[in-house]
Amino acid sequence: MAEDKNRFQKAFDALRGREQKVRQSSYNQSFGNDTSVYGYNTSAGFWESDQLKEIGDGSGNSAVIACLNVLSTAFSEPTLNVVKQDSFGNIEKQQNHPITKLYSRPNPFMSAGLLNHYIVLAINTIGDAFIFKNRNKSGQVVQLVPIMPGMVQVRGNETELITHYEYFQSGGGEPLIIPVDDMVHIRQGIDPNDHRRGHAPLKGVLREILGDEAAGQWSAALLHNMAVPGVVLSPRNDSLGGPTREEAEAISESYKTKFGGNNRGAPMVLSGSMNVDVVSFSPDQMKLQELRRLPEERISAVLGVPAILAGLGAGLDSATYNNTSELREFFTEQKLIPMWKTVANELSHQLLSKDFPDGEAKCEFDYTEVRALQEDMDELYKRVNTGVQGGWITIGEARKVVGLEADDKHDIYLRPLNTVQITSDGQPLLDRDRFSPDEEGKDLLGSGDLAESTRDNRIVRNEEPRGEEKYVAQMPNGSWCVIGHDDEEVIKCFKTKPEADRYLADMKKSYDEKASISARIKKILQGKVTAHNEKTPKHRATYGMLAASFRRGVGAYNTNPGSVRPTVTSSDQWALARVNGLLHALRTGRFKNKPYDTDLLPSSHPLSSKKSYEIDEINVSYEEAEVLYESDFEIEPENIKADKAKKDRTNFPSPGDDMQVRISNSKYKQFPFSYAKDLKENWPEIWRLAGRGGKDGFDDEKGFTGDDAYRNWAKYQSGDRSESVLNWVRRRERFMGRHQGNTRLNGTIANIKWGGVSNIGLSAMKKIIAERKELVRSRRKKALDTQSQILDEVFSKKVSKNVSSILANKVTIHNASYPLFKTNLRTLVAVFDRGHVAYEGNEAAKKDANSSADHWGLARVNGFLYALSKGLFKRKPYDVDLLPSLHPLSSDVEKVSRSNS
Repeated sequence: MAEDKNRFQKAFDALRGREQKVRQSSYNQSFGNDTSVYGYNTSAGFWESDQLKEIGDGSGNSAVIACLNVLSTAFSEPTLNVVKQDSFGNIEKQQNHPITKLYSRPNPFMSAGLLNHYIVLAINTIGDAFIFKNRNKSGQVVQLVPIMPGMVQVRGNETELITHYEYFQSGGGEPLIIPVDDMVHIRQGIDPNDHRRGHAPLKGVLREILGDEAAGQWSAALLHNMAVPGVVLSPRNDSLGGPTREEAEAISESYKTKFGGNNRGAPMVLSGSMNVDVVSFSPDQMKLQELRRLPEERISAVLGVPAILAGLGAGLDSATYNNTSELREFFTEQKLIPMWKTVANELSHQLLSKDFPDGEAKCEFDYTEVRALQEDMDELYKRVNTGVQGGWITIGEARKVVGLEADDKHDIYLRPLNTVQITSDGQPLLDRDRFSPDEEGKDLLGSGDLAESTRDNRIVRNEEPRGEEKYVAQMPNGSWCVIGHDDEEVIKCFKTKPEADRYLADMKKSYDEKASISARIKKILQGKVTAHNEKTPKHRATYGMLAASFRRGVGAYNTNPGSVRPTVTSSDQWALARVNGLLHALRTGRFKNKPYDTDLLPSSHPLSSKKSYEIDEINVSYEEAEVLYESDFEIEPENIKADKAKKDRTNFPSPGDDMQVRISNSKYKQFPFSYAKDLKENWPEIWRLAGRGGKDGFDDEKGFTGDDAYRNWAKYQSGDRSESVLNWVRRRERFMGRHQGNTRLNGTIANIKWGGVSNIGLSAMKKIIAERKELVRSRRKKALDTQSQILDEVFSKKVSKNVSSILANKVTIHNASYPLFKTNLRTLVAVFDRGHVAYEGNEAAKKDANSSADHWGLARVNGFLYALSKGLFKRKPYDVDLLPSLHPLSSDVEKVSRSNS
């Protein structure tokens, strides 16, 4: 039921409520233009405005200072870099980028650490950090100057959130208007009541800060008074009426004198019997330790700094080395990394993209410099190493995860040869119905595929037939070693490749004797070749192909006997089943189960993996080498019926093949022709290092040089398919077979001239050339500087020594002040000479006693330098043919300096 109030009482209550509402909202206005509810502006936690002004933004509190110090110090640990992502997804650091240099020393009075300290302090206490871009006369940003955030107002309108900033200087007066493009504005979150400003975390704990300050003041006052609390002195027997007013004041003054100031603790004797009653709480009753811990917990919580790291009492009781380390990692991940990303994103958007545009580049803090994350990197390396050793991620994927560069040669798996894939019931997958029974009805089962090759492309291909268990490879130090396939054991090393090949050949002799195929098996295989080629002449089989598959079957039988079914009684039975399955795939175009031995199929077969120029280099036997490289020592039975005579085949890309002589059918990738053309036309110093005939060792067997190869390659690119050009394509196939292992500069240049890609890959070849280009650039610059110096000396003799000295000084001053459009002595001499000529043709000038030919010449030079630096002439343009070709006022006339040189 509503109260019965007259009209006057209702009006009074309404006015009183409005006054309270206005008063309450005004408390918050001194701290921001918002109506958010904080602990200090509610009716339950109201503080007087004077106390709020005394506490300010809260940054003077000792607990706040401790947290902010930890935060700012940790925030400054990584350096700011400018990075860019390449086409392969790798992050590349841009070395010596202008922003990196600018941020390392923002202005003459501040380092990167101090600027980071300002950003942390400003966004946590005020919510915003403002960094002014100081520009030079050309409009380039040369300094970053932090501005006190409390003196900046962010302005906007109905259409744009932020249009400009107003900076109120301490002296008063009109504010300084700062455009958006001249300010980097970093916000801590966003203020829900003003989206132009950030949200300061300390606003939410001002009440706790005030309470902590009050507790500190109380403790200080108590200690200042020798820990003597406030008391009440009263007569023990008041029958006499107690002391008079004057006596009470005298007793009070005497007590203050005895126990106050420097006399604290002195004895005092009262004339009468008195009761001394304490009227304040003792420190134990106040529980000061607990009273001060609550604000510390709240402050560390809102700032995101664990109390242990800040050294606050709220966290020291439970502090140990282990949990401190874990908390530091937690603090880095939950607080610092988001802050680094926020600041880096704002710098990318407001500074890099506007003032230093560089495509897809962005600012990023280098987390690898953060000590707290190093343990994570160790764990990361362990995890990816486990994946690589387990064979379920490639080396390239692992390198990308840990931030290392990776290219095509790293896309390989490392898997042990004794790993066998099984089904859900525990049976080897490749042992069930792998091959069909042969013509005699025998149940011949396949052995399964051998592990894929994981050999790095750094291994130099040995064109001679190699033993199945060992191979020759070039080591990083340049030596050639014989290495075991299975255990990667280095057996013996030699200085040259022929020595290693001879040693391997001797070992291989004994291998071939042990692994020789019996006459019975050889006859069976030759019969299968004949039968297949009669029925399926499109994709022919060879004895070398079936012998290689048979040897693999024997090897699988011997290395994995546990997977052999009881019905299989010998390795020959197991291997012949593998041969039958391969013939089935050759004939029908599909395998019954998982494909295998696809590298033995003809290049034209749809299932052949021979289309890739990278050939398996791990388990290569004598017969495998016959098929992989299509060598001339292929063994075929005499009664084979060929559908096409050998003399009519193209023998491309390998002997016995019948594919069109085209680079697209080559076993070796083609190098980009445009890159090679640019190298030839613009970098002759590099181009002529190899492939020119003579002793470089990069000609073919008949002295066909790399330059000859490039000329034929250019004809091929233009569409020429004449016999001479096609002969070059064949030569290229043989050349790349011998030189694909080239890893040095000259060998790389030779392969480029022949249009082939080395084993190291396209990107590695370009990297080798890029390193040489840097050397050539430096040499070219040195040569141009020397040439310029000589020309300047020649031109300086055309004028007097005094004029030459004056002009040389002007060149030095101009080039130091305006490096964009530099000049030289010979150019100014040319301008000076034209001034002389103009003076001689001006009769009025000759009559002027204060004028001379040198004065006219030097005045003409000064005007020329003014136009060169400012981009405009004071009067009518002249000598524009002497301006640099890139200058906006330059004419198309050939420069005097060039014509004279």
